[in-house]
Amino acid sequence: MKHLIYIFTLMICSFTFGQETSAIQGNILDGEQFNEPLLMATVSIENTELTTRTNFRGNFEFDNLTPGSYNIVVRFVGYETIELPIIVAIGKTSTIQASLKAKTINIASLTASK
Repeated sequence: MKHLIYIFTLMICSFTFGQETSAIQGNILDGEQFNEPLLMATVSIENTELTTRTNFRGNFEFDNLTPGSYNIVVRFVGYETIELPIIVAIGKTSTIQASLKAKTINIASLTASK
């Protein structure tokens, strides 16, 4: 009986640790400020609940992902939102580096009145 419990435990451990997951990490830069790190940009994976923010170096990371295709969405107030398609392989970490540019506004339609 002891041997059966040991084998069963060994099977569970090897099954749990044998599954290889993937990760996405990246660096988001401020394209308006000489590509300085962009602090607190929102980074999310489209069609999931996964969201994070960049740290003071502009870095972010998503761990324990199932291998496959993802669409990364990066947002920051006053900057254009970007979408980055990425494919992650089994047991690999895919890396992204991107720069955000400031939003432009069209003032041609503004009118002034007295």
